[in-house]
This record gives sequence, C-alpha cells and structure tokens, in this order.
Amino acid sequence: MIKHIDSSSLRDFLENEKNLQKDNGIQNAVRDIIQEVKNSGNKAFISLINKYEEKDISSIEQVLFDQNFLEDRFNSLENKKRDMLLYMFERIKKFHNQDIELLKEFEDDSVEKYGYYIRPIEKVGLYAPGGKAQYPSSILMTGVLANLAEVNEITVMFPGNTNELNLMFAASHIIGAKRVINSGGAHTLAAVAYGTESIESVDKIFGPGNRYVSEAKRQLYGEVGIDSLNGPSEVAIIVDENSSIEYAVKDFLAQAEHGEDSRCFLIHLPGFDLNKFEKSLKNNLSKSKRKKIINDALKNCCSIKASSLGDAILLSNLIIPEHLEILIDDIDLNQIPEIRAGAVFIGTEASAVMGDYCAGPSHVIPTGGQGRFSSQVSLNDFYVKTSFVVATKNSYKKNGYKTLLDKSISVAESEGLWEHANALKERR
Repeated sequence: MIKHIDSSSLRDFLENEKNLQKDNGIQNAVRDIIQEVKNSGNKAFISLINKYEEKDISSIEQVLFDQNFLEDRFNSLENKKRDMLLYMFERIKKFHNQDIELLKEFEDDSVEKYGYYIRPIEKVGLYAPGGKAQYPSSILMTGVLANLAEVNEITVMFPGNTNELNLMFAASHIIGAKRVINSGGAHTLAAVAYGTESIESVDKIFGPGNRYVSEAKRQLYGEVGIDSLNGPSEVAIIVDENSSIEYAVKDFLAQAEHGEDSRCFLIHLPGFDLNKFEKSLKNNLSKSKRKKIINDALKNCCSIKASSLGDAILLSNLIIPEHLEILIDDIDLNQIPEIRAGAVFIGTEASAVMGDYCAGPSHVIPTGGQGRFSSQVSLNDFYVKTSFVVATKNSYKKNGYKTLLDKSISVAESEGLWEHANALKERR
C-alpha cells in the first residue's frame, strides 16, 4: 500500500520525487494564461473561468462579491458554525498578536539618529484552495494576520460552487475582506496581480494552492510579492514502540486526504509494529468518505526505519517536511532546535491537524524542502520595513560623524565611484 524506503536511499528517493514533479507543460500553460489575462483583462478572465472551472458565466459580477454579501452569508450560518469560526479566529489572533514596534529609533555617535519603521502592506490577495472541500481555515490563517496588521484592502480568492461555500464567505467577512473573487487557478492570480477593468491589483499574494497556483506565484513574483511557493501538503510522523498505531494511521489519512499529490512519511523506531500499522491503514481507508483521493495519495507515501530518535530526526531533516509529528512523550526539548521542519508537533497526543485549525500557528507552511530557507507565514510578512538615517547640522557635533564621512569616501574611491566620493566630500 505504501512504499518502504531504506534510510540510505532516502536522499535519492526525494531527488527522484522532485524531478517527477517538474512539468514544463505546466510552466508553459501558466505563462500563456497570465499573458492572456494581462492583455485582455475581464474578457480573458471570464473565458478562462469557464474553461478551467466548468462554469458558464457571462459577466465578472457573477464571481465578484462585496462586503454586504459576505456579511449576509455570515449571518445566515447557524450559531454553532459562527462560534466555530470565531473561536478559530481568536486562537490564531492569540498566537500572532505580538507587540510590533512600528517605529524603532537608536542612539548613535556618528549621526543624530537612525532606525526603522514598518507599515502594513496596502493591498493583499489571499488565496484559499477549493473544489474538493471547503477551507475557511485557510482564509483565517492568512486573513487574521492581515487583519492584525491593519492591511487596508483584503481580496480573497477561492474556487468552487458559490452556493456551497457559505463557510468560506463567512470567514472572509470575519477577517474584514473588501471583496471575494469566487474563482481559482492561475488566471485568478493573474487577475489580482495585474488588475482588470473590475478587479483592483494587489501588492502581495498569500495562500496555498495546486501546482498551477504555485507556478503562477513563481512567475508573478516581482510583479507582486509572494509569500512562498507552497506545493502538495506533506507530513512526516516519527513513532516508537509506545506510540499509538491508531493515532499515526488517522494522522496519515488526514494528511493524505488533502489531495492526490499529498505526501506522508512514517519514520518508525525499533519496536513499532509496521504490519499492524498497514493493516489498520487499509481498514480505515476502506471506510473513508474520501477513499479515492487518499488511495491515490498513498502512492506517494512511504515508511522508513530509523535506529533511534536521533537518527529519525536526521532522516526527517533530509525531508524538511511541512509538518513533523513526533508521537513520543518525554522528548528532550533541547533537541527541538535541531529539527528542520515547517511546523513541529511533539508528544503522543499531538497532531498536525491541530495546527490545521485551532492550535494557533499558521498552517501556510513551506513544502517540498523549502523549509531550509523559508518560514511559515507570520505577522511580519504583512508589513514592509524601511530604514532611516537622520543627519542635520547637529551631526557635526557627534564624535563619529567626520569618521563616517571619511571612511565612506575611502570605500567609494576604492570602488572607483568618484561621484559617490564627491557627494560626501562636499559635506566634509
């Protein structure tokens, strides 16, 4: 049902998987989609929605919804569902609601003062996947942060049938979205990146999506800001002889149901009964409501035997998974800084599913090993930081001002930039 990978072969397995995911056809298709929307605006956007999303719309207004609509959808929810969304909102807010200094000044002996200030990004686009399920959690995971940062204008995007997405529209209302575009894919990202006759452009795009969405984000980077290139969802689960087999199985299936290209790794220590795990996996799969998706995803999943917890962490560090579960109690927390993963869940009762919803941290996390240089989305990602230096006539009273000028002039002359040097000599 799942592959069994020898630990010595893991690096080659991961490299082969990465090569299989490369698809020049997707790159070319996305490039054409982006260019079409850029050139023809609403007309191209409507045509591409009908082509790729199996809709039959004739005007942009059929997929564009304002704040009044979002509020109505929120109010139409039963109390239990409203409370569920608001609880998630508060949990995420509690985790991220740190004090951020909008202005920081430092004393200096060479200039009067210097420091930095930060400001919220003016307009953001928040993408949430759809089609296979509703994901109000994905809207909240980025939208709460945009709300906290006091972003001026929030545009939310997600595909799917308008009449089946009340939770998505309600979540958009909670975060204070200005508008929702009920469409997905590369064409939607192109529309918010360049703008159309009916859609304002944004400054930065956040949120996970499929391979076309990820490729569109890659190609649009520079035209707009991009949070990260999130690929297929993934988890690595470390277990030993005391770990619950049923917990591991359920968490394996939970990750696999995200999509057919999800990846799951079971890293098992001596004493863990792999046969029982596989039997339980098969039994649980037979009863799953999302059996087909999970069955396809399991083809990408594997087990790896580790000799010790330290060895298991080293193996996980080769993967650098989006989520890492260590379903073991009594972990030496001093080992945590050694772990390379997007988000880590430790202890026999921990589950990555907690992070998907109400634990607090964002579930928009780097995948495919990108955790080696990228982090999960945080409040800082919704701000722009600018430095400043203040130098007036009073700076001549500082002990180090003349030295700052002299050293800078020397650097400029050594680089052969004579006008740089002259600009400072004029001030000496």
